[in-house]
Amino acid sequence: MRESFRSDRGASIFMLAISLFLLIGASAIAVDIAAIWLDRSTDQKVTDAAAAVGVLVAVETGGQDACESALNYVAVNTPDLNTVDTTDCVQFDKICNPDNPLETEWDFPAGRYEITVVHPVTDTHDLMTSGIVGGTAQPLVDDGKPCQRLAVKMTSTRNSLFAQVLGFSSGRTSVHTVAKRIVGDDKPPLNLIVLDRTGCNTISVNGGGQIVADPVVHPDGYLVGGLIIADSDGSECSGTNGVINVSGLGSVIRADGPAGCGGNPFTFKGFPAEEGCGTIRVLAPNDPGPCTPPACSNSGGGNAPNPTPSPLGSRYTRAPADHRYNCYSNYTTPPLDTLWAAEELTTANQQNIDECEETATRDPYIYDLIEFVGPRTDGKPDSTYEYWKAERNEKCNVDSNITINNQNLVIDCNLQITSGKSVTINNGNVVFDQDVTVQGALKVNPPADKPWTFFRGGKLTKAGTGTLEFNNAMVYMAQGSSLKLSGSGSGGALIWTAPTAGDFADLALWSDSVETHAWSGQSALTLRGIFFMPRGIAAYSGGGSQEQTDAQWLAWNLTVGGGGVLHIAPGDGALPALSDRAELIR
Repeated sequence: MRESFRSDRGASIFMLAISLFLLIGASAIAVDIAAIWLDRSTDQKVTDAAAAVGVLVAVETGGQDACESALNYVAVNTPDLNTVDTTDCVQFDKICNPDNPLETEWDFPAGRYEITVVHPVTDTHDLMTSGIVGGTAQPLVDDGKPCQRLAVKMTSTRNSLFAQVLGFSSGRTSVHTVAKRIVGDDKPPLNLIVLDRTGCNTISVNGGGQIVADPVVHPDGYLVGGLIIADSDGSECSGTNGVINVSGLGSVIRADGPAGCGGNPFTFKGFPAEEGCGTIRVLAPNDPGPCTPPACSNSGGGNAPNPTPSPLGSRYTRAPADHRYNCYSNYTTPPLDTLWAAEELTTANQQNIDECEETATRDPYIYDLIEFVGPRTDGKPDSTYEYWKAERNEKCNVDSNITINNQNLVIDCNLQITSGKSVTINNGNVVFDQDVTVQGALKVNPPADKPWTFFRGGKLTKAGTGTLEFNNAMVYMAQGSSLKLSGSGSGGALIWTAPTAGDFADLALWSDSVETHAWSGQSALTLRGIFFMPRGIAAYSGGGSQEQTDAQWLAWNLTVGGGGVLHIAPGDGALPALSDRAELIR
């Protein structure tokens, strides 16, 4: 009996040892599996955010910057990863061609990770077509276009902590995210944007001038703050200079809004409002304080912007106007037959315009118009146009009242309308090829189905006592054209209203010129619509308060001086303050 007992006791110890070994092994595997799954969860969050960051950068400044931004985000937000070598990001194209998207996929080793960036992401890429294990591939539904997509993939290798004793030396996980960019349109319109990407003094007020962004009445019946945007990063600024500059006693830049910020109260269209309750946003950094370079500078008694400029975060660009009025899939350069008129969007100055969804209702309206009118050397756009040449002095030097009805015109002479005389053009399109000087009155009323007037060359000048009317008209200005609209407190008027329907609805001016477009205060003024001068300089000076009730300005830069007070308040059809966002689609 004693010997049998000893034998059983040995067997029990052996079984206990085996059980403990298996228990420890199972625990070790469980710990390591838990660590791997924790890695997977963390990595997924990182790729989600990195892809979202990268895709927004991709459409703003190109694939190389997007790659660097995504990798830097991974490095900062991965616990055991300090840096990622971004040198090979040069493999990515700076500009994605939506007509021929060349997919780039590159692996970046970093410690125990391998990070893969893909841009653009074509419809046939594995990350777009792969399905759930045991399921079918995810179909392509509302996933945007390749240039609007960027993917980040992370493969992680983790050495086993305990399971190595069982022969499991390491474990691997792989996660990925594909993000697409969505152009938002859910915010009220902006009042003013200057598009200079690097310059200083892009919004400049001096000599007692004022820029006031009025509040905006939201369609749902409440007041929202006025919005001013400066798209410059301030890289050309030095010393005490700023992107927004206010100088001279009494000079003001201000954005007003609904009551509640503690500013001076007033009433706007029946709503309680206060000065400084709007928003001023600048891409260039602004240190704490009311006005600090390179975002802002003020001197000589100029007031600091009110409110203090806040960060823009990412570029706004000229894309909203291009999307609405010139939806063309490749904005690297305009079509070849438009180069005589439009400012070429080269790599150096192109504004990173997002590609459009080209459908039957989204045509390149501006480029179509340019192509139809054609260069000056081609003469008339078509046979319906009557030609005014310099030899017809009775029409080019106007010393009587002239009314033209139901006739399209090409005016290829220096048109001079003397004081007290007028030219009125009803239900006809006009192409101006040379200078136009208005001391009397020029009134243009284009047809409702083709509501445009075209400056193929020359400068438009209005004397202080002259009257200029563009009624329900979109005015296009080619390279080299410009306008100088002087005002007077005792006479003269400026009436310029955009079409209310059609391809150019709400667009008052589209200028591809780099020249200065100058306004002065008027004794009688009506401006309605979008005034788009993406490469031009807008200048406003004295002559009284320019009370705009329905106008929105987009220009390369804006200068106000000479005591001029420029109120800017966009109307119902104004371009929205886009809130672009990234959506995770895979």
